[in-house]
Amino acid sequence: MRNYLLLLLCTLSPLSQATDDYTVELYDLYCTACHAVEASGAPQAFTDEWQERLDKGMENLVNNAITGIGNMPAMGTCVECSAEDMEDLIRYMAEEK
Repeated sequence: MRNYLLLLLCTLSPLSQATDDYTVELYDLYCTACHAVEASGAPQAFTDEWQERLDKGMENLVNNAITGIGNMPAMGTCVECSAEDMEDLIRYMAEEK
């Protein structure tokens, strides 16, 4: 049993976070139009373009996403998104793949 727990702990990354299907669905519906198109000027999803923004703090990023910043409209047009959803989306897009 002890070896099993040790193996399990070794395979889990403390930095990895499982992304739920709802976050992926929101990303596909509302975020890809800009965050998957380089010409948009938006930070591209799944790249290191997010690191500088993350360094400014998650609260700042979420507030910018809620109120809009630059060419990004408030809530990124996601009328169904909560502040928690916006944070989940930012974390998801900031994952480098």
